[in-house]
Amino acid sequence: MTQLIITDSTSYLSPAFCRQNNIEVVPLNVNLQGEIFREGVDKNNHDYFQMLRQLPVFPQTSQPSSGDFLRIFSQLQAGDEALVIVISAGISGTFQSALMARTMLNRADIKIEIVDSRFTSIGLAFQVMKACTLRDRGCTLESSKEALLNIQQQLSYFFVVDDLEYLARGGRIGHWSKHLGSILQIKPVLHLKDGKIEVFQKIRTRSKAINLIVEELSKRTDHVEKVAIAHVDAADLVPAIQEKVASIYNGPLEIHEVGPVIGSHVGPGTVGLCFY
Repeated sequence: MTQLIITDSTSYLSPAFCRQNNIEVVPLNVNLQGEIFREGVDKNNHDYFQMLRQLPVFPQTSQPSSGDFLRIFSQLQAGDEALVIVISAGISGTFQSALMARTMLNRADIKIEIVDSRFTSIGLAFQVMKACTLRDRGCTLESSKEALLNIQQQLSYFFVVDDLEYLARGGRIGHWSKHLGSILQIKPVLHLKDGKIEVFQKIRTRSKAINLIVEELSKRTDHVEKVAIAHVDAADLVPAIQEKVASIYNGPLEIHEVGPVIGSHVGPGTVGLCFY
């Protein structure tokens, strides 16, 4: 019996980690000026964000089709199991595509559990990593799913947007709000709440915004298990954040690079902290 773990490309896990842990990744899609490509397959992150900085357009992002999931499900043999963990249903239709594929497969001899992670990026990746650990311990699909739902209640994910332009392009803020925010150097701190991206606070200057999210971590350091710094084509900003985090937390620290689907909406230069 095989127990396969399946996720989507917005987990941004490395190909090496996925190979080592028998993880199948279903790509989401990006349409940039009529060119459609699969995230994590057809372009590297740096080249993509260079294009995004230069083009005054907003790319369209889309979920995988149910057929994309069905192709993987169809490879399972009688008695096999699959745990599918995907981007929050509050920001993508990927979860529904996976559910539809399971219905289309219609096989009683294969067990498939599908989990709405209620997060994305490293918030999703943390859950996939945990699922791998639980599988290796011999846990059942049901107990693994229950553990992931528990992690979701503990997860916090805050991020600081560098340029309001990308939120404006995607229609998340108005044209005048964008210009007013730019004039005032507003750096909104966003977070994932109930599976959706919402404004946590509006802060003047990026340094103050980063201090705020580090302060949020400081409230949890006594019982935190995992911490990660996430960035969208902003590796140069990571060392300074590492230093701030190291002043309050001395455990392992993941560095997580966010790709085109999520990065298009928040923009290059975005940095964040995720922990549970």
